[in-house]
Amino acid sequence: MAASGMPWWTYDAGGFFRPGDQYTNDDYIQRMIRWIQAGTFMPLMRVHGFTSETEPWRYGAEAERIIGNAIKWRYRLLPYIYSLSHKVSSEGYTMMRPLVFDYPDDKNALAVKHDYMLGGNLLILPVTEPSIASRTAYLPAAKGGWYNLYDNSHLDGGREHNINVTMENIPVYVKAGSILPMSHDKQYTGDLKDEPIEIAIYTGNDGEFSLYEDEGDNYNYEKGACSTIDMKWNDKSRTLEIASRKGSYPGMSKNRKFNITINGQPARTIDYNGNKTTLKL
Repeated sequence: MAASGMPWWTYDAGGFFRPGDQYTNDDYIQRMIRWIQAGTFMPLMRVHGFTSETEPWRYGAEAERIIGNAIKWRYRLLPYIYSLSHKVSSEGYTMMRPLVFDYPDDKNALAVKHDYMLGGNLLILPVTEPSIASRTAYLPAAKGGWYNLYDNSHLDGGREHNINVTMENIPVYVKAGSILPMSHDKQYTGDLKDEPIEIAIYTGNDGEFSLYEDEGDNYNYEKGACSTIDMKWNDKSRTLEIASRKGSYPGMSKNRKFNITINGQPARTIDYNGNKTTLKL
């Protein structure tokens, strides 16, 4: 669907039609958890079901905890996902990407059936089999390799790996050279708009990203009420360049606190006032 030009594809995580014993059927609950975990990394995250109660707490404490963790990751990644959404609107971009989009010369990437990119930085590896402890995955030939999103461990690209799998999450890898803007836990999208943003840098290659922001609850961006902050990482000099902010919108915070991390480790905290800033890290 994404390859055909449908950028907002998703599914009803958990299934639209549910089994009658959905709240006690361990096989179904495991499948639903995997469904939701993959949906966390889709253009739209959606849980829905016909004539059923779909709240996570109805499936037991363990399922509630795991699903809650997936939802927290969705909120953490919201600055990244929202910025990608802007690229869809402004550039005709595709958020959910078959590997051939980003690695057209990698014949092994072309053969991958289920794994996909979310934007140009995150490689998503859905778990589609029950009760497995590992799965094989091909990581495309990207300079600098790939980092595990959860523990920042590193794997080389251009080869197949056997990756450990637990019920806690599905494997997700970050491409070297990525700049990921990330938030913190929220209760809803408008919660704590002025909180610090983590700028997560993954070394091994140069990279760039444009952080997009607007009011978040209307269409004023169509009239120019929005802002972008371009960021560039030079891996050789270990320099992060944060450009001057472009644009503005009502209620925009003129000063922002950025917590910069490198490969998951805290590196520096800065107060950004909208002017160009260059940091040696």
